[in-house]
Amino acid sequence: MKLQQLIFVAFLLSTLITTKVFADCTCEPVQPTGDKNKALKFKLIALASILISGSIGVSIPFAGKIFPALRPEKDGYFVVKAFAAGVILATAFIHILPQAFESLTSPCLKDHPWADFPFTGFVAMVATIMTLLFETSSEAYQVRAAATRVVGDSKDEEMNSVR
Repeated sequence: MKLQQLIFVAFLLSTLITTKVFADCTCEPVQPTGDKNKALKFKLIALASILISGSIGVSIPFAGKIFPALRPEKDGYFVVKAFAAGVILATAFIHILPQAFESLTSPCLKDHPWADFPFTGFVAMVATIMTLLFETSSEAYQVRAAATRVVGDSKDEEMNSVR
């Protein structure tokens, strides 16, 4: 019960602090410019390309039954998986990082500590490294778990005999 109260108080304080920060900010909002009808065409093209490339990416493991190079235990599959992860990460950085840099260099924020250190790049780097660490450790766990489940690895001779 104490933990729930602590979480509630922390949430309440964070809400009050952000409300105070937004109330003190006298910056004028920037009006977006551009043609929404022209942007809709590009959004639909992007949606179609995401759906098509996503369905191709999902079908790659199934194509491993036909093409041996695309099987998960082969190096080709690892290269494709690494390339796909890089594309996803690069896309996220292209779309999210500029807005994050802009928000954290806002004149509405105090100079200390936000102007003293590039927090946006630091958080992005730490998040990327933590994701890589989690993926590597979970893959190593799966490899170890599969190695311990080898059939016929029992010390009991009666268990290994075939009738």
